[in-house]
Amino acid sequence: MEIVERQEKVHFFGGRESMSMLHISDIHLWYSTNILRKIEASIVSNNPDLIVLTGDYYDLPIGARNFRAFLCKISQMHTVIFIKGNHDTIYGTKVSNLLLDIPNCYSVENSLYQYQSKQGYLYNITSWENRHHLPNNADEKNIVLIHNPEKIKVKEVSKIQLILAGHLHGGQFIFFKTKNNSNFPGSILYKHCADRKQLINTTLIVSKGLGDTFPFRLNCPKEIVRIDIE
Repeated sequence: MEIVERQEKVHFFGGRESMSMLHISDIHLWYSTNILRKIEASIVSNNPDLIVLTGDYYDLPIGARNFRAFLCKISQMHTVIFIKGNHDTIYGTKVSNLLLDIPNCYSVENSLYQYQSKQGYLYNITSWENRHHLPNNADEKNIVLIHNPEKIKVKEVSKIQLILAGHLHGGQFIFFKTKNNSNFPGSILYKHCADRKQLINTTLIVSKGLGDTFPFRLNCPKEIVRIDIE
């Protein structure tokens, strides 16, 4: 199955902003690095200002080592912000820590990264678990990364303008879109099984991911999400 580049637009700062992000999630690497070469080609083609990753990068330790090499390469040209997914911790910290200490590549599991766009606007980026440390400044935008969007508590999103998530793989089988644009039948089990949702004043964008532990999809393309902030 080929990779689709899905386009999303978010409007901040009264339309005065011009920034792009690539949102990448759920790669589930085993031995092959073919998918990494495709991702790299997409990065080169899009030339984003920022690369944001929302977890589940590998299913085997060799995949973690290959993914580290990939991060070391792409972070030479682009700032990378990431969190870990549930698959990234199953082999313990010795393996998961391979993703750390890479120049220009920042884990925001327990920290906040402030990014300034070329237009001079400020973004505070952190994990859902660290959301309580976000500032409440009208001149800045807060972006939260979460692997599993089902853990979102809608009553706690008031300071957050944008949430990026993965994990659900779009349900892997999409028979049709519901009236509220959710993916059926995945939406029967998962309330956030959709490409995009509005949670009060917060935009949630969910990636269908690039790999699967269960290797079957129907009408559910593997994707990289390009987000243009305007």
